[in-house]
Amino acid sequence: MNGFLKNICRREGKYKCVYSDENYEDIIEFHTKEVTGFDTLCSNDPHFYQMCNKEFGRKISNGEALCELFTCLKGDGNVESPVMMKKMPFEQICDLDCVNTDLNERECDEMVALPSGKFARPNEICNDVCDDFLCEDEGVCNGFTYGLYCERLGNISYVPPRNICKASSWCDHGEDVANCAVTDSTETSCIKKIEGRELEVVVHNNTRCTNLNQSDFRYFVEYCVKEDVTLYQTNCTDPSRVGVTCDIKGYKSTVSKYLICFDNTISACDDEIDSKCFETIGCKVHKHLLCDKKKDCATGADETHHICYSITAKTCKRRVGIGGELPIPISWINDGVWDCENGVDETGQWNTCGRGPTLRYTETNDGICENVFVCRTGNPGYVQLKVLCDGKDTCGNENEICSVSSRSFSVTTSVLTTEKGLLKRLSYCTKGLENLQRLKKRCVLKQFKFPDDNIFGGTNTSLALPDCKQSCDNMYGELYVYTSCTNRCINAACPLRNIPRYEVCPYQFKNRIGTIVNNTYLMFLTESFGTIYTNRYFVCNDTLKCIDYSQVCDLVYDCIDKSDEADCTNHFKCPSSGTLLPKTKKCDGHIDCSDLSDECNEQCSKMILDAIPLKGLSWLIGITAALANMVIIVKSVRTLKSCKTETALMNRLLIVMIAFGDFLIGCYLCTVAIYDTILLKKDYCHQQVMWITNLRCSVVGVLSTFGSQVSLFCMTGLSIIRTYGIWNSMRIPGEVTLIKILRIAAATFILILLSAVIAMAPIISKFEDFFVNGVKFSDGLRIFIGTSDKATVFSVIQAYHGRTKEVQLSWNTLIQMTREMFSHDFDYEDLTKNIAKVDFYGNDGVCLFKYFVQNEDPQRLFVWSILSLNFFCFFLISISYLIIGILSHRSSESMASSRNNQQITERNRRMNQRIAFIISTDFLCWVPFIVICMLHSLELIDATPWYGVFSMIVLPINSVFNPLLYDGTLTDVLAASLRFVSTQVKNSVIFQTVNKWLKPVQTEEVVMLDSITTAVTDVGSSNERPDTEA
Repeated sequence: MNGFLKNICRREGKYKCVYSDENYEDIIEFHTKEVTGFDTLCSNDPHFYQMCNKEFGRKISNGEALCELFTCLKGDGNVESPVMMKKMPFEQICDLDCVNTDLNERECDEMVALPSGKFARPNEICNDVCDDFLCEDEGVCNGFTYGLYCERLGNISYVPPRNICKASSWCDHGEDVANCAVTDSTETSCIKKIEGRELEVVVHNNTRCTNLNQSDFRYFVEYCVKEDVTLYQTNCTDPSRVGVTCDIKGYKSTVSKYLICFDNTISACDDEIDSKCFETIGCKVHKHLLCDKKKDCATGADETHHICYSITAKTCKRRVGIGGELPIPISWINDGVWDCENGVDETGQWNTCGRGPTLRYTETNDGICENVFVCRTGNPGYVQLKVLCDGKDTCGNENEICSVSSRSFSVTTSVLTTEKGLLKRLSYCTKGLENLQRLKKRCVLKQFKFPDDNIFGGTNTSLALPDCKQSCDNMYGELYVYTSCTNRCINAACPLRNIPRYEVCPYQFKNRIGTIVNNTYLMFLTESFGTIYTNRYFVCNDTLKCIDYSQVCDLVYDCIDKSDEADCTNHFKCPSSGTLLPKTKKCDGHIDCSDLSDECNEQCSKMILDAIPLKGLSWLIGITAALANMVIIVKSVRTLKSCKTETALMNRLLIVMIAFGDFLIGCYLCTVAIYDTILLKKDYCHQQVMWITNLRCSVVGVLSTFGSQVSLFCMTGLSIIRTYGIWNSMRIPGEVTLIKILRIAAATFILILLSAVIAMAPIISKFEDFFVNGVKFSDGLRIFIGTSDKATVFSVIQAYHGRTKEVQLSWNTLIQMTREMFSHDFDYEDLTKNIAKVDFYGNDGVCLFKYFVQNEDPQRLFVWSILSLNFFCFFLISISYLIIGILSHRSSESMASSRNNQQITERNRRMNQRIAFIISTDFLCWVPFIVICMLHSLELIDATPWYGVFSMIVLPINSVFNPLLYDGTLTDVLAASLRFVSTQVKNSVIFQTVNKWLKPVQTEEVVMLDSITTAVTDVGSSNERPDTEA
């Protein structure tokens, strides 16, 4: 009934009291045919829900009198119905003797007497709102009288401005109709409706600039017709009622503050400044009240308007408002409207930036400019970077561009709904999933409503949901709300906090209807399918907006105050931007927050080398490889001159190159370890992008790759030369000549050049389309977060231009097209030039050759070519040493059988041990690694987390063993050290004493020490002269 749920019984006009079996009927005024009250009071109605009727035109206070109306049951049995405290004169209300309520006695002692004898609340006098039916509370303000006081039947009576110059006089002496006729000396007149006729009347001083702010009175009318409102709302005498000073028909005059934004179609000023207003849901204010650091709209929309983000440093007194000296939005400068009283916004000197569509004024007095985002369409033609990607579509497609660039995600926020919206099926509780229901917890049917109170006329929602608690970390919208609010979440509370009381969200839902809850307060429901009344709305904390449950906890701020996401536990919030991410986005290895907080936090903050054992091994292997190979280099270089044959020289030179390559790998390991544990340490996570895009990382990667390839190629060459020497052992080696030296130098140069090409090719700019994995744009541009690959950049360009042909574009083209999205003016730092590239070695913090590739990587052919080449080298090394072993064995057997030479047999055993060691270490180094690379390429495994292990341990291990395998210097030193230690142990007093007690053990100890010494000596011994090495 009239906007409120009521039970209509038997016939029209007969109603049933809520929570009661009593009935009542309307009292209808004879002339107006309007409902003025009811014949009977509902006894079980302490807050007068019976009086809630939109036909009464009353506000909804949701207080003790729910609709600000109450009915007074007098002691004599008579009914005063209905009564509204703000409408009936206070002296009459206070004189009522009600037996059913004391509302008529409230505030009677605090009332202020008005000249006519009426009473008003102190805070309602001269508050620019008519709280009295005749508006007497606004009759005398600031020493000026609006309307007039006169005698009426011997009493003082107030005549409001609207009742002056009417057809008949209210005053005993006719003061209210005196001097109303227009004459030649009349300065201002207007058309007034009098008894159905339009007559011209004089505008008196006491009818000028009168209050137009109507309260909730339905019979409030202006002094003259609306079209003539500018005639009596200008030339104000009272300075407190002046809204703006402007030219009116060429003459300077004042305009009433009540006329400001009164009607957008009505303006008194020649420049129409009084009607330039900002309007949003439930709020309409003048443009000069925007961005004044004072919230005039309940939602704060006047302070969050996009023009408020670009404010001048200079200040001025705005023409409308009482804010004093204030900065102004840049968009007001030279826009053709005088916004400052002194006109400085139109006549002053303002520094500018840009040209064409990006021509703009600077915020600061020093004229500092910066890049702006260029809009393809719309006005303004640009967006400042500081407000780019702020959730507002200033450019039309700004949100789409930002969502693409930040790799946005989508979540499911609605559940399966049937039965006219009254049955919600959650999780697996739906038809067709019966087997899953049998495997997991069974489903139950539960009734849901919020609040869980006695809502008169409300319809419950049925939920089919699992009969168990679940993790709600990956639930959103309706699923999250219904699961958490039925206490089915393990770690989440119900986000519904604010009851949808009747007065909230006043400008939403045309199908809203009021009802009473617990016979105590009003809430609103919305009508659907004619007979279904539900409320499934989340009330924002500001109570000005209500949203559907599907918009709650959905990772999107739908409330202006962001309260719809405040109590949700299913997200991670980026501290700097406030962006909400699913929990699965935290610590997933991809940067989604501009401040890196999703990847750099207590749970997953990373270093170049995360594991402590890995850190220790990187130092150990790096230092050992560097020192050991340095010794080999120094010793071998000294013996180069003593090589008498070509074979010996080539052998020794290749050993030097192997040691040099392994030395570089040792330097690589030490460099990574230094950056990991000394320079970057825990700051690496925040500096990760800087590190992987830095030239130093590329240099470290080139160093590693070059050393690895030099070592491998030289080992391959050495194995082939030694095989050739064994195969032609009966041939007399040629002596060293200049031509042979040049030939050896040329071969060595080719191996070095090939290694350098493999290491340097990925960082040559000409090949960047094959090797650059991504780019890092300046954080100041705000569009891109972290590093962006080609697909991401291309998607942003597509979103910006609306459509782009699907073609493969080069990095240079993509970067140039991205730069064109921003302005490039003079005299300021161009942020679009601050571009860093993630090259081939920047795929991980260890700066290693990118061995782990997948099908979509453009460098996959190059990588697999190098892996195949390396595998082929391993194959050649293995075959060569197997041939050497076979030939040496045959030769040794022949010589041993003919000469019974034990020394030859022993030498053959040592060689076989060394060959087995060489093949085993190469196999363990490369074959498992190549297999892992293959499985990663086929996407059977993700080997990316293993980069550190392979780069620090597996691949460099040969650099430690090679000095022992290819040169006897270190093994001789190691063997001598072990022999010395063994001798000292055997000659010690302790050993001799124990030897007497435990002879068998002593014998075993001696054998063990001797065997260790012999083994070390055998594996590495190479005391042959350089000119006899084969």
